[in-house]
Amino acid sequence: MRRDGMDSAFFNGIRTAGFGAAGVAIFSIATTAAHAATGVDAGGKPDGGLPQLDVSAFPTQIFWLIVSFALLYWIMSKMAVPRIAEVLEERQERITDDLETADRLKSEAEKVQADYEKALAEARSEAQGQIKAANDEAAAEQAKAEAEHAKKMARKVKTAETRIGKQRDEALESLMAVASEAAVEATGKLIGVTPGEDSVKRAVEAVSGDGRA
Repeated sequence: MRRDGMDSAFFNGIRTAGFGAAGVAIFSIATTAAHAATGVDAGGKPDGGLPQLDVSAFPTQIFWLIVSFALLYWIMSKMAVPRIAEVLEERQERITDDLETADRLKSEAEKVQADYEKALAEARSEAQGQIKAANDEAAAEQAKAEAEHAKKMARKVKTAETRIGKQRDEALESLMAVASEAAVEATGKLIGVTPGEDSVKRAVEAVSGDGRA
């Protein structure tokens, strides 16, 4: 009964492993043949003696061992190994896809970084250009204002010089008139003769001209 339970458990294991009905049937045939070769019936009862120690049963046992190994190898090579290879291949494909995705995302990130740096450089260049233009415009406005101020100051200076010159001329004329009168009075008092206005004027102008010189 114990052996039947082990066989049933092994059958369930084969089904669970995914070998299917073909694997179960092959293993059932191999087990029946092994029972017949070892002198054990289907119920697990020995026919008598220990068949493992029976030398005459060795060739049969070796034959069925080879057959069982060959069947197991065939089952593994046809069912288990392809499935394992398929799983490994799927895993490798998934790893490859993940690596390709990572490379693609890395390339996209690098492109975004490069675009960002390019845009930042362009923005800096544009800002510097605008600052330079603003500075040039301010300098031009300042130069223009300074030129206008210089013109205004030149006009004011010229006006002031003209006014000062006119006032000086008026002052000189007044001074000459006063000097002429004083000269006439002084001459009259000193020599008792009153000189003519023209001669006094010429004398005053000659004296004022020598003073200017």
